[in-house]
Amino acid sequence: MKEKPYIIRLAVIISVIIPGILLIVFQVVPLINKTLIYSSESQNSQTADSQGTNAVQPVAGAKRTIQLPDEDKFILAAQSSKFRLWVDNETAHFKLESKQNGRIWRSYPDPEQWSKETITGTWKNNLLSPAMVEYIDLADFKAQSKIISWSEDNGQLENFKITGEGFRVTFHFSGTQFKIPVEVKLKDDYIETTIIDDSIQEVKLNLISLKLYPMFGAEPAYGQEGYLFLPDGSGALVRFKENLSNTNDSSVYLETVYGRDSAFYNESTSRNPVNMPVFGIKSANQAFVGVITEGEEYAKLFAASGGAFGQSYWVTPEWQYRVKYYQNTSNTNNTGFFTYNKKRFSVPKRSVRYYPLEESRSDYTGMAVKYREYLMNEKKLKVLRPKSDKTPFFVNIVGADVKRGLIWDHYLKGTSTSEAAQMIKSLYDMGIDNMTVIYSGWQKGGYSSYGGLFPVDSRLGGSTGMKEFIEFAHSLKIPVYLNSIYSQNNNGGDGFISRYHGLQDMGGTLLEQKNYSNGDIITQTSPRFEAKTILRDLKKYQELGADGINFDNGTGSLLNSDFNNRYKANRSEVKTLQEDVLRQVKQALGGVSAAKANFYALEQVNHIDRLADDYSYDWFEDEAVPFAQIVLHGLITYTSDWSNFREEFSTGFLKGIEYGAYPSYVFTDSASSDMFGAYSTNYYSMDYREWETKAYEEYKRYNQVFADLQDKMIMGHRRLVSGVAEITYEGGKIIVVNYNENPYSYGNIQVPGQDFISIEGGKKP
Repeated sequence: MKEKPYIIRLAVIISVIIPGILLIVFQVVPLINKTLIYSSESQNSQTADSQGTNAVQPVAGAKRTIQLPDEDKFILAAQSSKFRLWVDNETAHFKLESKQNGRIWRSYPDPEQWSKETITGTWKNNLLSPAMVEYIDLADFKAQSKIISWSEDNGQLENFKITGEGFRVTFHFSGTQFKIPVEVKLKDDYIETTIIDDSIQEVKLNLISLKLYPMFGAEPAYGQEGYLFLPDGSGALVRFKENLSNTNDSSVYLETVYGRDSAFYNESTSRNPVNMPVFGIKSANQAFVGVITEGEEYAKLFAASGGAFGQSYWVTPEWQYRVKYYQNTSNTNNTGFFTYNKKRFSVPKRSVRYYPLEESRSDYTGMAVKYREYLMNEKKLKVLRPKSDKTPFFVNIVGADVKRGLIWDHYLKGTSTSEAAQMIKSLYDMGIDNMTVIYSGWQKGGYSSYGGLFPVDSRLGGSTGMKEFIEFAHSLKIPVYLNSIYSQNNNGGDGFISRYHGLQDMGGTLLEQKNYSNGDIITQTSPRFEAKTILRDLKKYQELGADGINFDNGTGSLLNSDFNNRYKANRSEVKTLQEDVLRQVKQALGGVSAAKANFYALEQVNHIDRLADDYSYDWFEDEAVPFAQIVLHGLITYTSDWSNFREEFSTGFLKGIEYGAYPSYVFTDSASSDMFGAYSTNYYSMDYREWETKAYEEYKRYNQVFADLQDKMIMGHRRLVSGVAEITYEGGKIIVVNYNENPYSYGNIQVPGQDFISIEGGKKP
């Protein structure tokens, strides 16, 4: 049975308010406090031309006035068929000019709006700077991190040079003595900024993070509609609001691309992990989408609303070079101190592409379409080839789990292999004939047993029974994926010994967590041990006839560094390792999917299980949008949460229609009451007999709309009024979803309350 609605609402309120308070205390306040320790001295500079390069040198004894660059002095650095790139050789700020209509995107604040800026002091200078860094003196154990901008640090330009595609320059932070080499290139439809990591210079101080051209495309809310796009969940908008400065709003967003790294300290928030390395800004009739293309595993996304740090709304990558971690100093108790890694993170390049959008596509849909084009052109994603002319339907079958017993854990059989065959036959006979099965909890000990997956538990039918089930499913043209968790171990299977094969953080601490249902200790496995075990098991999957592996809570979705000396791997190496594992699994079995996958997995996975379809509901963001779904539809299949797990069934069904997510259920053969108390699968209702009629009715409605849209891309999405969404697909088919109780008039067509309509391409209402 589901919980009462008022209990659910109370839980939601608590889950939002408490993390929000913690976010202010631990994230926003420290960031604001850092502004107090900025340097305030600056000097003038003058331009010199030496041996074909422009080098900016300080004027001895002179004070520099930090102000907007003079656009009349900009130099044409490069041009493409669509844009001109202009650069200021005194600050290395640039502007991008559209040849079609003269629209401008700047790396600095809009001069027309700057006179209205109310922020003063250090942060006013920071907003004018092309770069700012956070740093620390690791030689002083009492030192605190500080933030300073290039402008505030008496910055100089070194080795400034116009190239055929743009310009190169080194930002010299004179006081802190950092040197940051940068290259800016103009291509046909984007501009790319790149930091050359190998040539960064540190002298005494240690670089923690860097923001490069943080104000690119930034705009205040004065008299214009707009929003920030953030990759939170399915995608989220932060809408422009005027007069925020009067509310003392200091809201910021700071989240790690591809999720947090467990080997380092992470501030606790209620936000979704960032699965997509993408962001954007829309202001009035123009917009851009930014794509982090290289080094994104060492980036965070930083965003500020108007009134937090100046009047503008802005979003930028914050490149990470060092991260705080806890160094334990005792083996017997939790005593120690926080510090930063001494060796900075390094990748060959850290690159961001900024794609200005055409006026007709200057919204979040246009951003998603441009990102999809990038994935197809650069990552070689291809249009989906449907295996059937019927809509896909995903059945997650739970084999077994355990619950606490009087002395030993009690085994709970959910679905044996023979019962699974009866289940899919029943669904197939009802008319659900384009199924994909994801079978979980098939290992000894069931779903909550991690490690040593093979052989299949004999109480479910063993490996012979699983092989027979898969053969039967294949006779109905139903592929079977085996759900697998390799990222954790609690049973010592696969020869796992925690101190040898467990993931360790930067301080050398083994990463473990307690299962509060039974007190068991669950250890995170070293990524290299995890990869080795997966590849060793591939032959066993092949022998069963499995069509693929569905990786749950691990490969493709978790990206952790490992400081276990036997399996040491940094974040970049783990990302590459996971990509290679996914590729080999797909080659061996024909398919691979991952739950809640990060987008670096897109080149290999052919399905994403339980893709986020909402946002984090914190006070920084305003609404969710189906950005991820717009990107993926027609390329990779995806589902949202299981349909029989919805809190509000009708609303969840309509959201699935709006987001183009295929129907998905989690089923057992056993009665739902038999699974009560299970450690991992204690869901509300899973008995397929209670749901099969509802599932068929839902599938039938899906099939009427999506059967011919499997290989079609979403080309448009918008809110017509509150509670009504319009989705346009390639080929012209339109779907209108009405969440409201009252009907909605769409032209001369009525959309019933809490329902939807579809209109074939070429037909107008």
